[in-house]
Amino acid sequence: MIPEKKINFYVEPVEIEIYLKKAGKVRTIIKDLYVELIDVETRNEHSKKIFTYFKDKNEPIDLMEIMNVFPEYMRPIFESYYHNIELYENLSIHLKSAIASSKNALKHSLYFTELLLKYEPTVASTQFIGNFQTYNLNYLIRKLNRMGLKFLLEDSTVGFLIKRRKLAYQDKPRDREFEKLVELWEYNIKGKTI
Repeated sequence: MIPEKKINFYVEPVEIEIYLKKAGKVRTIIKDLYVELIDVETRNEHSKKIFTYFKDKNEPIDLMEIMNVFPEYMRPIFESYYHNIELYENLSIHLKSAIASSKNALKHSLYFTELLLKYEPTVASTQFIGNFQTYNLNYLIRKLNRMGLKFLLEDSTVGFLIKRRKLAYQDKPRDREFEKLVELWEYNIKGKTI
């Protein structure tokens, strides 16, 4: 794969056990599963306005910044996120540092985003903001890829990205290698939880 194109993929290592008949041994090899990052579509005029603002600045969507720039969304945002508002405040600090190319802040932002993605969707995200967590996840993965930094996502996040990729490609020709690696990845995950 062309290095520039790799930026738009999350790469998950998949363990594959191979039986070497002549040697009578089992070897484990690692094959990379390339999961394409599927961009988020805005749902309505509210989310289009918010996404456009942050995309024009080439920044992730910061919930705290939305309330500063678009005070009309403060009430629905607070009502939807008040349980985790401290996490969003910490994420905001890390996002600002990540924009300034702090490697640690970039990774922290990614892991906070993974955590907070589990609490979606909310009323604010479905009616006003849009799928900002997935947008941020894609943004941060791409930024880490551009910087050449190594990182791994939680299995649930990888599964989420695979599901989005499958939905986006459901009407296109099958990619048998991708499907086989996903099947092996899923098998390995099941093996971990037993």
